[in-house]
Amino acid sequence: MYLEHLQLKTQPFAEHTAIAALWQDQRMEDGLARLEYLLQCGQLGLITGPSGVGKSALLKRFLHGLLPQRCQALYCHLSHLPSAGLLKLVVTQLGETPRRGKERIYEQILERATRAEGTLLLIFDEAHLLDGDALTDLRLLISSALDVRPPLKLLLVGQEPLRAALRRTQHADLVNRISVRYHLRPLSREQTCHYIDFQLTQAGGDPRLIDDSVKAAIHDFANGVPRLINNLATACLLQATARKVRRIDDELFQQVLGEFQLP
Repeated sequence: MYLEHLQLKTQPFAEHTAIAALWQDQRMEDGLARLEYLLQCGQLGLITGPSGVGKSALLKRFLHGLLPQRCQALYCHLSHLPSAGLLKLVVTQLGETPRRGKERIYEQILERATRAEGTLLLIFDEAHLLDGDALTDLRLLISSALDVRPPLKLLLVGQEPLRAALRRTQHADLVNRISVRYHLRPLSREQTCHYIDFQLTQAGGDPRLIDDSVKAAIHDFANGVPRLINNLATACLLQATARKVRRIDDELFQQVLGEFQLP
């Protein structure tokens, strides 16, 4: 295993990491500031970005910092469900049995909001998979929640097609209710190098394990997308172990790169 060979304590580029080990940069700070505003003053939030850019990490950090007495957050990632199924899932996750009829499910969710300690925040991840009916129903849900205290809030998180879907005329009323929007972009080359160094250090390793030129090349191939950076860096560690070397240089990186070229 490369941990022993490279004298690492943990896997530095794992897909799922503890809160304390999450990379924090200005993009994350900006996103957290907007989510904080949503809790205080907003009603509907929109977070978009390419696949693997760090939206889940942003949500994880945000949810970790929530105080239960201030906000009850419900996270739903099964956004591909038909609208009726999605609303029933929300009710089920709220710990109740869905009533019959969409109107009664609306009422059930709003009633649950009135009983929540603090704000009830519904988070829909993978929101680019929401169909038109689901987007309309969510708009009607928050439209009906104007008199609910504490307020019901929604957060849509998804890839860039979500923005295109919202630009359609039939969703103008929903778009007009968006009080917080943030587009999470990939890492710059400098951020990528710092990110790789941070992950290696967190794992008990030496940042010099990977040459600076390789870090720059990883950024260029991955276009600054953290998930692909993780995959490339992990492949480099595996290749270094297989070749019984403790330094990842340009030659070794080129060997790894061949594995990432689709046929």
